[in-house]
Amino acid sequence: ASHSCMVVVLRVCIIALCSASAACALVQHVGMRPAYALPRAQLLSMRAAEAPVKPRKAGAKKAERLHVRIDDEWYDLTSWRAAHPAGVHWIDAYKNKDATEVMYAFHSDKATKMIARLPKSKVPPTDVPPPVASSYAFRAFRRQLEDDGWFKPHWRGEVLKLLPWAAALGAAKYLSLHANPLAALGAVFSYAVSNTLAGWLAHDYVHGRNRFSFAMRHFGELAGGMSTTWWSMKHNMHHALTNEIGYDEDVALEPAIYLWQPDPKKDSALRKWQHLYWPLPFSVLFLYWRFDSIRYVLKRKKWREAWLLAAHWAMVCALLPLKTVLFGIWLSGLLTATIVTVTHQSEEIFIKETLRKYDFAEAQFRSTRDALMSNWFSDILWGGMQWQLEHHLFPIMPRYKYKALHPVLKEWAKEHKLDFRVSGEWEIMVQNVNKLAELSTLPAVEGNPDSTPIFKQV
Repeated sequence: ASHSCMVVVLRVCIIALCSASAACALVQHVGMRPAYALPRAQLLSMRAAEAPVKPRKAGAKKAERLHVRIDDEWYDLTSWRAAHPAGVHWIDAYKNKDATEVMYAFHSDKATKMIARLPKSKVPPTDVPPPVASSYAFRAFRRQLEDDGWFKPHWRGEVLKLLPWAAALGAAKYLSLHANPLAALGAVFSYAVSNTLAGWLAHDYVHGRNRFSFAMRHFGELAGGMSTTWWSMKHNMHHALTNEIGYDEDVALEPAIYLWQPDPKKDSALRKWQHLYWPLPFSVLFLYWRFDSIRYVLKRKKWREAWLLAAHWAMVCALLPLKTVLFGIWLSGLLTATIVTVTHQSEEIFIKETLRKYDFAEAQFRSTRDALMSNWFSDILWGGMQWQLEHHLFPIMPRYKYKALHPVLKEWAKEHKLDFRVSGEWEIMVQNVNKLAELSTLPAVEGNPDSTPIFKQV
């Protein structure tokens, strides 16, 4: 039996690696640009943005300029915004704001070198406060980490990330071959674990700014069944503006779940029980995401991603029974949603007076909590998300560096009087359920906003 299991695991690994290689070959064959390359139209738009502005006609209304601050220098991105590869909403969200930390957190070295080419503001805003002291300290801290090699990937770490996913998928296949109820449940659980781990891997490859991450970028479609572009557009604003109402779509859970007191007009009679029924909406997460992902690629005519999604469904349905796949996705939604929410939703929610109040680093410390694992299985299942604060501050750092970074960051936070929040994996879940119970009894508040996005990201 053990020999058969090993054969199945090896076959799954070979299929996965061949699929990834085929995808990369397809991408190269069709001439698809890597994620960091700018299309010709966008390069032309950038050049146009740097060109002299034609004088306005007499009596013409002066357009309001869009200024963004990076490294204490103001840039006029009014014309350049349309050339931004990740969409105009990113530029618009930082109008008259400091975007230094976001610029370095999400971009490659090649992209950050292009800052010098941006058009500088002739009349920058004068009413925007300077960054706080902890922001300057954080910038120095990040530069030191870069100089010390923390952001460089390692082949051993990359291989070790893939093995648990392949093993879980192989176990699902092996158990699905046995016709008994216990084996069927085991197959569902194993596929759910593999699906959750595939999500963390796809997450890593989208954030990564190294060659291996770029080569594996479409792992999300092939193994995870979700559009890479859709996920990136949806997820990165959560990273930049965590728990900021109107920006972070990860806290947009109402009317199923309320994370702040709603306006009476937007309230629900079910809110009083949300601490009891929360697993139900969480469990449909992946089913909804997959549907929304397919809808996105068809609407935006991203045919390469559509073909890769079709290949994903063909492969998993050939590998496993359809009921195992569907139940596995349902269970995986519960596992993933629980992991990604507990590190944020019981922390500070920025609303009204506190909306966009804090600089990037301080806001992350206020809205994020690490979770310490109690066993090896949880350590694998959480896929690096237990080091949530480290990840939010340094999203392009390889996840296998976070454990070693944890005590270094904790000491840095203590030095700069920032609250480093840590709980055990079960303690943090209890904290979240208690928070939902507390909000279930609080009265609605007239005028409180809902989570309608200020800038639509997807």
